[in-house]
Amino acid sequence: MKFNKVAKLVSLACGGVVALSAPTYAAEKDEDTVERIEVTGSRLKRVDMEGASPVTTITAEDMATAGFATVGDALRSSSLNSFGSYGGTSNNSWSSQATIQLKGASASHTLTLLDGKRMAKSPVLGGGATNINTIPTAAVERIEILTDGASAIYGTDAIAGVINIILKKDFEGVEVKIRAEQPDADGGGDNHSASFTGGLSTDKGNLMFTIEHFKKSGIVMNERPYTAAHAIDGEDPSVFQSWIGISPTGRTVNTGPNGGWENHAPFTNAGLDCADVYGDAFKGPLSDSDWAGESYCGYDYTTSAYLDVDQERTSTLLNYTYNISDDIELTARAYWASNVTTDVSAPIPGTIRFDEDMPAYTTAAGLDLRAVPEGGSMKYRFDTAGNRVRETTDSIYDFLVGLDGTTDSFDWNASASYNRYDVFKWGTGYQLIGATTDLVGGWDDDTNSFEGWDPRDPNSEAPAGATANSDARLTSSALEIDGGLSFELFELAGGATGLYVGASYREEKLDSQVDALDEAGLIAGGSGGAGGSGERDVKAIFMEMAFPVLDNLEVNLAARYDEYSDFGGTFNPQVSVRYNVLEPLLIRASWGTGFRAPTLEDLNQSASVGVGTVTNYLKCYEDGMDIKGCQIENEIPISVNRNENLGPEESESYNIGMVWDITDNFNMSVDYWSLETEGLIGSILNDEIVRAQAELWKAADEAGQPRPDISAIYPGTSVSQDGSGKLSSVTNIKQNIGLSERQGIDAKFASTFETEMGDFKLGLAWSHYLKYTDSSPEGGVQTISRNLSGTEYYPDDRVNFSANYLVGDHSLFYQADYIDHQSTDDENDNGSYHQIDSIVYHTLSYSYTMPWNNIVSAGINNLTDEEPSFRANGTYDSDTYDIIGRTYWVSFSQTF
Repeated sequence: MKFNKVAKLVSLACGGVVALSAPTYAAEKDEDTVERIEVTGSRLKRVDMEGASPVTTITAEDMATAGFATVGDALRSSSLNSFGSYGGTSNNSWSSQATIQLKGASASHTLTLLDGKRMAKSPVLGGGATNINTIPTAAVERIEILTDGASAIYGTDAIAGVINIILKKDFEGVEVKIRAEQPDADGGGDNHSASFTGGLSTDKGNLMFTIEHFKKSGIVMNERPYTAAHAIDGEDPSVFQSWIGISPTGRTVNTGPNGGWENHAPFTNAGLDCADVYGDAFKGPLSDSDWAGESYCGYDYTTSAYLDVDQERTSTLLNYTYNISDDIELTARAYWASNVTTDVSAPIPGTIRFDEDMPAYTTAAGLDLRAVPEGGSMKYRFDTAGNRVRETTDSIYDFLVGLDGTTDSFDWNASASYNRYDVFKWGTGYQLIGATTDLVGGWDDDTNSFEGWDPRDPNSEAPAGATANSDARLTSSALEIDGGLSFELFELAGGATGLYVGASYREEKLDSQVDALDEAGLIAGGSGGAGGSGERDVKAIFMEMAFPVLDNLEVNLAARYDEYSDFGGTFNPQVSVRYNVLEPLLIRASWGTGFRAPTLEDLNQSASVGVGTVTNYLKCYEDGMDIKGCQIENEIPISVNRNENLGPEESESYNIGMVWDITDNFNMSVDYWSLETEGLIGSILNDEIVRAQAELWKAADEAGQPRPDISAIYPGTSVSQDGSGKLSSVTNIKQNIGLSERQGIDAKFASTFETEMGDFKLGLAWSHYLKYTDSSPEGGVQTISRNLSGTEYYPDDRVNFSANYLVGDHSLFYQADYIDHQSTDDENDNGSYHQIDSIVYHTLSYSYTMPWNNIVSAGINNLTDEEPSFRANGTYDSDTYDIIGRTYWVSFSQTF
């Protein structure tokens, strides 16, 4: 169809790179005819790209100029990624992943599309979000970021916004790119990539093929000063709690029920320290400020554990379009990626239990060993078995076939897509829980010596038989068929009313399995429970209408109903308005509801087991201390069980903004937004379970009643203690328990100046948080938090500023990325409160377009070598701050 209206396309600054250009116009077929195109956030094709919802664009050129090695790096650096997001750090089951969190909401509240279709969900993320680490940068033409709720258009997950990755399609010729990046600091973190892209075009269609290889090396924690083990400034280095990077599970015996449950170093020689006895990675003996008279031989895990992982990725993409006729176009796409990640953790920490007395004696080397009564135990770091190494292989397959057609009366589209995400994890260096107990020797009265393995003695060799693997296999897949019709209904003053109606059917499957020993919780430091297996189908119908009430006023309505075979149905409407007050000034507003379906892992997950630090409120109460001020902590196993009755997370959002082309060379936009969510899926804080149990005990004791169990107010939860009052385990469960409210302002400014000395492009993208509250249950009642905006983890402001100078074939680029300071509750010695400092990352790059269809570029990222901004205890938020440091990069591209 043809539509007789010329429209202006407003080009604004990008969210992350702030690449700028003067306003441009749609390509005219003739003097009065312009072709409509589809924009992220709407299925109706439009003439004007600046719609009622804000969309930010990052182009492939923007990413290359700013020195981003991957699509994930570009998205995570955006000011729209308000509170940061996970980028693939080490020592966890997510190490192969990277995510984006628009508006600071959960990664599962941002929907990621590939050319308008859902990308494969990662089973590592429970099938709730996309791993943006897998996308081949060379195949990307641009990224469109919709910062508005869009469940009425796309369905589940589009609560905070939508990332739409648009692939190259009309490329003709051959392009080869190579890139290398090297940190200034020694010890890993370098990366390099190479890609090949080829394209053919005819008058009937085009074919494009891309293959890309990317590799980066890992970083050991002690190779960066801020993650190496160190005592907190001003703290006593002889006290365990003063250290960062030291674990109490090094070599520490516990005397058990027959010895008062006390922790001590395994030897009593006054002239020796733990490093002398067990090796340089051991620290102490260190005293315990929570338990007077006790001590530890701690372990410096930063000498072996990775800060960032080794990663190697190969990805290919084939995209084909063919005009079957003048009115029908075929699209076919195939995408494959393999991502191999190697994560190294420190040797496994374990507990060895002694079924008989371990007597005191002097070894042949003169080490005086401490006696441990029967029933005691030992915290033991299995450094003799080597590091834990987990190799994760992610394989992604994505196929699409689609048809787009037009008739005299309506346009139509239909497509079928299938994606599958396979993960295999191979972990070595783990230990069978309890097996080491059976390997411990004993005292022989006949020989008056210890026979067999004595874990207290560094010269006593541990026998084989306790080591084990920790393996997992995870698969998620989705098959979707969808289609729709768009046509004009009737004329209004501003033009024809447009209607789009469509339907879709989707089948989702998840199979997440771990090895039998892991499933049973018998592998120390392993994966714990599996994500389970499940499947479901989703049927949806949706519509969208555009009412051009006046030449300068358009009202849009959208609605969608999704029916899930497991939890039921959900209906989500959206209303939006765009009004051109003047030709260069646009006012826009939108309102809508959204949802996130509980993932198949949420509904089917078997019990997961991990280790965490929990405050022992029960011990404080029993010892007559104030429950609220309790500071006693225990490191314990924590189990999280599934809940088959979970419902969807739900949201309500609105946006009010303006877009103003002040001059031909300067434009701006400002949007105020609000996002409220409820029924957020999560588990109760482990500290809250223990605290509530202590409060129940206190209330019952004061009333002279039997002490109730915590499950009375938090069904499915439990707390247990050992004989000394130390916590021994906590059991938790997932529930629809969370509420949150977010409000903020996003502003963008773009300007282009042409001078005799060259062209200047300037831009600013600013995201400001006004309000962020969440909720937490306290004693079974939901309590809304204070406004957390501007506090730890939640910076008020993120700003991207860029300046680009172009003269002839030369380009000089500068970018500054600002992250605001954050207040904390940590009190300084002078009575003031610690503030996490603001930070600015600087990028500088230069590009030269050579006469032979090639471009050479070089740059410096994190020019001033900024370290993360630290909390009072010396730690930092790796989701927010750069962990690599200053890097130098160079790239070269050749086109034929």
